[in-house]
Amino acid sequence: MKSLFSNKGPFDINFIIKKTIFSKKKKFSKKKISNVSNLNESKKNDITFFENLKYVEKLKNTKASFCLIKEKFQSQLNKNCIPIISEEPLLDFIIISKLFYPDSDNDNYKFKNNIKYKNLLKKNVLVDTSVKIGTNFSVGCNTTLKKNVIIGNNVTIGSNCTISNAMIGNNVTINDGSVIGKIGYGFKIINNKLTFIPHIGCVNLLANVYIGSNCTIDRGSFSDTIIGRYTIIDNLVHIAHNVKIGSFCFIAGQVGIAGSSIIGDNCMIGGQTGISGHLKIGNNVNIGGHSGVLNDLKDGSKVIGFPSMPVRDFLKKRNNDK
Repeated sequence: MKSLFSNKGPFDINFIIKKTIFSKKKKFSKKKISNVSNLNESKKNDITFFENLKYVEKLKNTKASFCLIKEKFQSQLNKNCIPIISEEPLLDFIIISKLFYPDSDNDNYKFKNNIKYKNLLKKNVLVDTSVKIGTNFSVGCNTTLKKNVIIGNNVTIGSNCTISNAMIGNNVTINDGSVIGKIGYGFKIINNKLTFIPHIGCVNLLANVYIGSNCTIDRGSFSDTIIGRYTIIDNLVHIAHNVKIGSFCFIAGQVGIAGSSIIGDNCMIGGQTGISGHLKIGNNVNIGGHSGVLNDLKDGSKVIGFPSMPVRDFLKKRNNDK
């Protein structure tokens, strides 16, 4: 993943370890670390972390040079990645990430209006100097395009929107009042201090995506939040950080999708459904309205209810309860 934020690295691995709180202070040979990354997208000279057993296969295949990891899991790490033993790998990774991306744990920055788009000021539309806009762009009133926004061709953005840290593909529509690219709901308590997790990722809206009014789509923390081609999202939907949604999906109003869940192609999600975090929803899945999805769903699943269950089981249960 290439972040839209400025990387302050590289840093020597021993300097990095000195900054951690929960890692063993082992001395390594001098080596420059270029970046922080998740297990799946890491490259040589990156540092990553492992904490969730759900990602053990990605741990075995990571290309990172170093990995923060608890001692009991280090045998699962591939031989090309050097373990850094930590009692709290994620917390140490947060501390390290702030070295590389000190501005990515908040949304405070100096806004400077882009004079190239001064004609938009007539609509009270503010455009930061970092923003790039393609051809045939249409925007409503009182919208703010903040830092790190790249907009393709034939894009329509409504009124009262706030967009930052986003890549918006061709033919995308974003309706009134939506907020795209803000920091996600991720924080930890480190040394009795509330610490927000750096969000170095972006929101990537691929071609022909449609976003309804008053939606919120958080940018990724250590990967991007991605909405696939031709996916249509209704009003009042919240999509949390690192969520990946496939192509040709239809998501009805008031749906909430928690962080790091992956949804396949051609899925239909009924209104007021909640999908828990770190789940994998397959292709061609139908989820009925008012459902609560707490577990992974295989391709072709049709579920409803809380907790969600196959539609046939739900109807049978409802009839038995009468």
